[in-house]
Amino acid sequence: MLWQLCVAAPPALAEIYRYQDEQGNWVFTDRPPPEQLGTAAPAPAAAPRVRIQRLPDDGPTTGAAAPRRRPPIMPGIAPPAPPPRAAQPAAPAPPTAATAPPLAAPPEPEPEPEAPPPDLRRDLEARLNAQFSPVSPVEASSLAVVTVTSELGAGSGFFVSDDGLLLTNRHVVRPPPDWAADQEAALAELKAQLDALEQRLSLPRDRYSDPQNYDRGQRLLRERGREYRQGKRELEMKRNAALLQRAFEIQLKDGKRLTAELVDLSPLHDLALLRVSGYRTPFIRPLFDARLRQTQRVYAIGSPLGITDTVTAGTYTGKREDMLVTDARIMPGNSGGPLVTELGAVVGVNTWKATPGPDPQERGFGISIPIDIAFREFPDLQARLGRAGGDAPAP
Repeated sequence: MLWQLCVAAPPALAEIYRYQDEQGNWVFTDRPPPEQLGTAAPAPAAAPRVRIQRLPDDGPTTGAAAPRRRPPIMPGIAPPAPPPRAAQPAAPAPPTAATAPPLAAPPEPEPEPEAPPPDLRRDLEARLNAQFSPVSPVEASSLAVVTVTSELGAGSGFFVSDDGLLLTNRHVVRPPPDWAADQEAALAELKAQLDALEQRLSLPRDRYSDPQNYDRGQRLLRERGREYRQGKRELEMKRNAALLQRAFEIQLKDGKRLTAELVDLSPLHDLALLRVSGYRTPFIRPLFDARLRQTQRVYAIGSPLGITDTVTAGTYTGKREDMLVTDARIMPGNSGGPLVTELGAVVGVNTWKATPGPDPQERGFGISIPIDIAFREFPDLQARLGRAGGDAPAP
């Protein structure tokens, strides 16, 4: 059996001689010059010896270090033991239940930021609820009722959305056909008196037995003529201003005054739609297709006779020509206000009062336009028709 011996060779050393041969050429060799062979004494003028060290084999120099050349293997000699390897640090043992560090507690979830409080300057619903703290549905509905003031006088209205849409009567914001009938009648009577006086003064002054009567008649004719012309001019100006008015003052339950813009007028019914912009408003939910029962309790909310925030109670007496009839007191100023049930849902818009005589303050029946008609009449409310109907409470 052949044993191979791997011995790490130490660096090799050699003596190099340099001399010139007979032809004068320089010779480099590890053997001494011929003249020194067989003699022990060195040449007296021998060239200096050069001590060199064997270099490792050439190899690639990039990346890992070049491998060293293996020493020759000698038969019959056991290979030497490899040099002891440097001790490597032991791998850490996996942690056990006893030695493992305690698990960190999961971080507590951050609390959600609290919603900012409502801006009571713009959130009218929050402000009115905080101020009045209603305890009944009807009282809660009164938060959405306003007084509407126009060139024609004052009426009522109520919010039907949280973005400021409100319903009222058309005759609150536009002159009805019989508007100013009393003023027109008074002017007509004054005109007849002027015509009669002018007829009496048609004769020359010298035809009068007392010329002073003629002079007094002429002064009276001039004064009454100025009065008639001024009254007629003011009435026409007021009518024109009412026909052109687009902005109206409204007063809330707490007395705050805002401006409402005209959105639309109904050509068929005594209805008008206004809007208050920039506020979150309380509103009354409508009750569509209301199957009201006779003697069912209903409430009229508004500003009758200029008295704001007034509620009158009565019963539902029936339906006449698609109008709701009630014995709840409805007086001038109630026009445009809501007729609500005990649960605070609006079923009609109070419009006028049926009385046996011409005096609107006489005892009679209140007439209301059903809320279904009001919502179908305006495109701005038609889109809310189904949604609002689903949200309204039952009667």
